[in-house]
Amino acid sequence: MKKLNRSILRRINYCIGFMLSLLGVSFTGCIAKYGCPTIQCEYGVPSADYQISGRVENAQKQGIQGIKVSLKEPNYDLFESNPHATDTTTTDGAFYIKCTDFPENEFWLIAEDVDSTENGSYRRDSMLITPEFKDVPGNNWHHTAEVKDIVITLEEEK
Repeated sequence: MKKLNRSILRRINYCIGFMLSLLGVSFTGCIAKYGCPTIQCEYGVPSADYQISGRVENAQKQGIQGIKVSLKEPNYDLFESNPHATDTTTTDGAFYIKCTDFPENEFWLIAEDVDSTENGSYRRDSMLITPEFKDVPGNNWHHTAEVKDIVITLEEEK
């Protein structure tokens, strides 16, 4: 009797899973939100390639090396959620972030000093950026967005 019940439940589970897959339901969104910064896009889901570049500098307009720059969605907790992408500034303070995600109208760009000793000590700062989308010819579901020449000025901690 137990084997018959397990067999029936297993078949029901396979049927439900098959029906959900036909409808395009996926549970990868939970994985992306809680631990995996890259997302798995389903067929037919719009996506966008983001390219964000700029410079982190101090009050004297000098580039700061070793600053972590993160790109995060505005819907989640600003400093606790997993970032979409991160980069560390080069010797002249430049950063470049490239990622693919769902089309969002705005993102938080967060700059924080993670070493705090090598380049001085700077306060964390953030700014809300709004990418401008460009359509990819012949593809209504895929867009590109480029945001250039962002300047983030960090204040020194006292």
